[in-house]
Amino acid sequence: MNPVNVNIGGKLFSTTEETLLKIPKILSYVKDGIPIETLFIDRDPEVFKYILNFVRDNRVIMPDDNLITALLYQEAKFYELDALVTLIAKNRQKNAGGYCDFKL
Repeated sequence: MNPVNVNIGGKLFSTTEETLLKIPKILSYVKDGIPIETLFIDRDPEVFKYILNFVRDNRVIMPDDNLITALLYQEAKFYELDALVTLIAKNRQKNAGGYCDFKL
């Protein structure tokens, strides 16, 4: 598999096309005819690393920082990752931040 780069908020992320297409929002751009290599998504690059790790492994290690967790929730909604949205919501009900490792 050849790596592809996607530009999120001015930061390049390298991964495989297969991994990126697990993100419904990115899949919708590709279906609209936008090549992955030219994709620029004006979103938070610091939070995207959590999104990318989630689609790679089907698990998320929640950040200790409540602000980052709130931003991750917002980004998960934007990228249409319903499973991640649900996991974050459950974590927020159980904990006020802190370490939580969820696996699907």
